[in-house]
Amino acid sequence: MTTTEFCRRELDRYLSMICPEKTEIELRVLPDESSSTDRFFEYGEIRVEKGKGAITGNRPRALLLTVYEFLRCLGCVFLRPGKGGEVIPKRDVGDVTVFTDFTPANRHRGITIEGAVSLENVLNIVDWAAKVGFNSYYIQFRTAYEFFKRWYTHSSNPLLEKETFGADQSEEYVEKIVAEIKLRDMIYHAVGHGWTAECLGLPSNGWSGSEAELSSEQKEMIAEIGGERKLFKGIPLNTQLCYSEESVREKLAEEVAVYAENHLETDVIHFWLADDYNNVCECSQCAKKSLSDWYVMILNRIDEKLTERHIDTKICFLVYFELYWAPTTERIVHEDRFIMMFAPLFRSYTTSFGNSRIDKKTEYKKNKTEYPTNPGAYLNFWQDWKKIFHGDTFDFDYHLMWDINRDFGGETLAKVLFDDVRSLKKFGMNGFMSCQLQRAFYPNGLPFYLLGRALADGSETLENIRKTYYSASFGKYATFAEEAYGILEKYVPFSYVREETSGKEYISLLETGREKIKEKLKEMPEEKDFEVISVSLLILEFALKNILGIVECLITKANGAESDFLEEEESKRMDFFNRNEQKFQPYVDGFYFRMITEGIVKSKKVGIYAGD
Repeated sequence: MTTTEFCRRELDRYLSMICPEKTEIELRVLPDESSSTDRFFEYGEIRVEKGKGAITGNRPRALLLTVYEFLRCLGCVFLRPGKGGEVIPKRDVGDVTVFTDFTPANRHRGITIEGAVSLENVLNIVDWAAKVGFNSYYIQFRTAYEFFKRWYTHSSNPLLEKETFGADQSEEYVEKIVAEIKLRDMIYHAVGHGWTAECLGLPSNGWSGSEAELSSEQKEMIAEIGGERKLFKGIPLNTQLCYSEESVREKLAEEVAVYAENHLETDVIHFWLADDYNNVCECSQCAKKSLSDWYVMILNRIDEKLTERHIDTKICFLVYFELYWAPTTERIVHEDRFIMMFAPLFRSYTTSFGNSRIDKKTEYKKNKTEYPTNPGAYLNFWQDWKKIFHGDTFDFDYHLMWDINRDFGGETLAKVLFDDVRSLKKFGMNGFMSCQLQRAFYPNGLPFYLLGRALADGSETLENIRKTYYSASFGKYATFAEEAYGILEKYVPFSYVREETSGKEYISLLETGREKIKEKLKEMPEEKDFEVISVSLLILEFALKNILGIVECLITKANGAESDFLEEEESKRMDFFNRNEQKFQPYVDGFYFRMITEGIVKSKKVGIYAGD
């Protein structure tokens, strides 16, 4: 099936639910000059009156996006993947009238695979993504094994039976996912992490440690830190190399070139260095240049190798960790080959870029650097890079990765996301790639839905998106839902959960919040007539119960209870989630829920924030 045929099928399928009367709508792909010169540009037109007319796009992907925009104009709302997330109105053929042009507000609008996922989870997200306005999908690593393994082995839920899962299955799953991405003509991003491990001949599909005995040749390639050349914290993926060695740079560039040659279906290959910090080579030769300078040298060599092979695949490079500090001597030669991806990893998500103060520049201390949390501090890094790179760029950000399980009401996160998206052009960014959980519709699906709509439609206001979301999700119970999420937002504050604020007054807030959550649970309506509303209410109820358990633990801890009692409360809370995980797994990522909420209750840093 071609993308145009898929567009036909999608339009006919939804119109049959909207309007039983016959419609005559032609679908056309009409390429313009921009279609051949800029693979990311999308433009569509809708000229339909009383069920007759045409929908056009400048490329198949644009046609599909415009078809979904047409359906949205008719009143369809795509809240989350699956039938239980779609609101489809009924209309007479005379009301099937739309005249509009469609040009997305941002050229890069992507979702990155992360978290713990099943094949079904990912296929559902790919299917939903274009409906809400996204145009690209990024599969990290070569086979995304790490993310599939987390789900199928159920390593963090003792109540679920572990399934056998291997690398071969992961490869098969990626092939199926890529086929669905290509069916929609979406932009396909691949790899990122793992090149340094591949260069060493070590596992590159996850953050697992390795006990392999390294050869002398391998050791010579590894960064020297504290006089030693060894795997950083025992993890190949997190180990930097000795980039002053020409043979190392050459091997890395060749790895990318061979991959590109064998994967011509990939639109954008991400070339990143090791996934950790304070691990830069300290040898005398590497000290002659900054890590960013060595990185740019490798990027230019990749470009040369791809040009020699007549491969036009884009290369995405990552500004991240020590690479926040822009190169001082080296410059990218052919900027058209590259996309710069800026990843402010340690920033706070309680404040947006646009509302942050721009701090003084963070001092670089080789292998002793501490990273800022204020979003404004990252703008200094960004501005320095923009002075020396003038090509395509986008923000790579983590709003829906960790903090989706910290902002229980979802309202602060939604506002910050909206403000960040609206600030992209102001800071010279051409879009946004979300590094996030695929199942990010819990505790509140508003931020994820809002992200797609804000990126695609530059005219939509935050309030309009909120209103559409709550009305479509909860129908006549919209006010109830807003009140419930408002209670979570007010009495279990995001900044407190994130440990950015503290004080005795928060204990009083938590105690009040506990009672108000209990009241809302008693008032929970039951909806049996409308599947979308029913699912939304079930997610809300599940969230209230889970968050009540967290609040009970926080109050218990604040009151100085014995550790055994706190552990008992924590065990009770986690058992409730584990027993219900299967029912709610399409909406919530249990692997990250357990990790993040345990960190909240026990006041311990988790994930990348755990540091050393």
